[in-house]
Amino acid sequence: MMSENLTLELPNFEGPLDLLLHLIKVQKIDIYDIPIAQITSQYLAYLQEMQQLNLKIAGEYFVMSSMLLRIKSQSLLPHNDFADENEEQEDPRDELVQQLVTYSVFKKVSAYFRKRNEQVPITAAKEESVPQNKKIQPLPKGQITATELTNTFIVILQRMKIRQPDIVSVNVNETSVTEMAHFLQKKLAKHQTVSFFSCCKEMRTLSDVIGLFLALLELCKKQQVKVLQKRTFGDLCLERIDCDDK
Repeated sequence: MMSENLTLELPNFEGPLDLLLHLIKVQKIDIYDIPIAQITSQYLAYLQEMQQLNLKIAGEYFVMSSMLLRIKSQSLLPHNDFADENEEQEDPRDELVQQLVTYSVFKKVSAYFRKRNEQVPITAAKEESVPQNKKIQPLPKGQITATELTNTFIVILQRMKIRQPDIVSVNVNETSVTEMAHFLQKKLAKHQTVSFFSCCKEMRTLSDVIGLFLALLELCKKQQVKVLQKRTFGDLCLERIDCDDK
C-alpha cells in the first residue's frame, strides 16, 4: 500500500511532468491507472515545500497543479445516469496520461542520443569535400517531414498502449536499435514497401517500439529507406532505396 505521507527530496526536476513521473516511479504506480487524489496531494505538498524554502517555482508548475485539481474535481462528479450504458465514458485522466507517456518516451530517446553523442570520438573539422549534387537535399514535396514523423510516432504509442509493470522505466540501448535495423532490412529485402504500423504490431514491448523507431531514423540517415505518408498521423510507408536510386 502506498503511503499518503510520502517523503519528498528536492532533486532538480526538468518540469512538472518530470516531477509527476518521479512520484509515479518511486511508488510503482501504473501510469494508466493514476490515483489522482493521492498524486495531486503529493504534488501540491512538493510545491508547498519549495515555497517554504523560498525556491523559485516556474509558472508551468502552477499550471499543472490547476490541471490536477480540475481532473480531481471531475473524477468526483457523480456518474451520468442518463448516458448510454454502451457508450464508453471519457476518463478525465486521459489527457494527463497522454502527456506523461509522451514525455517519458522522448526523455528516454533524448537520453539515448545524449549517451551516444558522448561515445562519438572527437573529430576535427575540415572544409567540405562533398560535391554539391551529392549533398543531402530537403525531402521532396509529398514525403514526410521530421515533425510529421514525430507526431505519427506519438499516435503509434497511444494506439498500442503497451502496458508494463514499470512503464516509466524504458531501456533503450544500441544493441536493440541494431537488431531492429536488421529487422527492417529483412522486411524491405522481401518487399519494396513496408507498413510501419504493421511492423509495430509485431513488437512486444514499448522498448521494442522505440528501438524500431530509432532504427528507422538510422536507415533514413544512411539513405537506405525513404518514408512516405499519405495523410497526417497516418501510416508510414517505408520504401527501400536501391543503389541505383541514390
